[in-house]
Amino acid sequence: MEKAPSMKAGLMARAVKDPPVYRWWALFLASTVQAVVVGASWTIMPVLFNEIAQPQPVGLGLSLVELGAIWGILPLAAAFFCIPMGIAGDRFDLRWVIGAGLVLTAVAGALRGVVDDFTSLAAWMFLFGIGLSAIRPNVSKLIGMWFPPEELGMSNGIALGSYGLGAGLAIQFGGTLISPALGGWRDTLWIIGIIIAGIGILWIFTIRSRKADPSMPGVGPDHPAGRKSLFHGMSVALGSRDIRYLAIALVSIQLGYVGLIGYLPIYLEERGLSQASANGNISVLLYLFVAGAIIIPLISDRIGTRKWVFFFSLSINALAAMATAFVSGPALTAAFIVWGFATGGIVIIFVVPLEHPRIGTELAGVATGLITALGFTGGFASPIIGNFIVEKAGGETAIVFWGSCYLAAAFIFLRVRETHPRRAAV
Repeated sequence: MEKAPSMKAGLMARAVKDPPVYRWWALFLASTVQAVVVGASWTIMPVLFNEIAQPQPVGLGLSLVELGAIWGILPLAAAFFCIPMGIAGDRFDLRWVIGAGLVLTAVAGALRGVVDDFTSLAAWMFLFGIGLSAIRPNVSKLIGMWFPPEELGMSNGIALGSYGLGAGLAIQFGGTLISPALGGWRDTLWIIGIIIAGIGILWIFTIRSRKADPSMPGVGPDHPAGRKSLFHGMSVALGSRDIRYLAIALVSIQLGYVGLIGYLPIYLEERGLSQASANGNISVLLYLFVAGAIIIPLISDRIGTRKWVFFFSLSINALAAMATAFVSGPALTAAFIVWGFATGGIVIIFVVPLEHPRIGTELAGVATGLITALGFTGGFASPIIGNFIVEKAGGETAIVFWGSCYLAAAFIFLRVRETHPRRAAV
């Protein structure tokens, strides 16, 4: 009678010690989703705006204000839907929750190419944002299901950092190479939709969910997730001071990032750089983010602290971002390299809920959904506030403001408890 429990305990310990090889396929597919759907298929829009703004039938004849609304409506949709999609991820099989998001982004993404006016394009972009909301909060949760605690930083860094690869390729080649080769912006968006559909089919037929390793925080019958009321997870997330600080930090980061990415190409061209050179610098930033998103969380895994690795990386990030307003030549490229690499520390925001004793893998969907939703509100407000500063005080002042938002996030994060397994408070 006593052998069964000990055997079960031994099997659980072995599962933690020897995590399944399948986790690498789950990581690869999650990274592909991040790169293609979250990265390339969204970020390619600004480099297609020159074509979309052309008079019909080539484009839609949209004004600069209308193009800005098209760019901002996706974060607005995500701000509304990340929370319910996170709740869905905690209650239902992630294969189907993220799979449904991929189906919706495939359909909405492709139909962006058959619109005939501003309203229809805005509608499909909004629906695309809803689909994205099912993906973004739940990728970290899926990673937490398959990877042991000592690999959380590295695995989340690979998955979330893949965004930079897709976004960088889209910005660098989307308008100058891909669109002309495919016959224009309409066919480009159609083909991207077809590619997403293929990824969605692969996801639905091959991805598997499982319960988190028993060594993960928040796993077990005594965890708050064991109570199944629909909004209990939301109340736990909102009731956590640490989750609230994480959300405020991400709002501050998005206030900096979205405005800078949207304004810097214009600013650099006004300073005399060619369009190709300006876009190339932005691409360098995104490519280096991929490296930083893997290496910085891995450093955090190894040295045993989330808090201080995040603080130093975001502080360096802020200074490098501000420097782009004042330097030129090789120094400008160096600033983008440092900025991009240091931005990788942002991934730690999505690792902390997985390790948090009140959240853990069981409630990671709703907690990450809450953090992401509020972060997107910062992204929506960023160009409005920053462009007002540009008009009143000049581009340099606006860039310093956006960079200071990164620095504010670094200090806000110091209010979050240390969750690394080696240093977490008991």
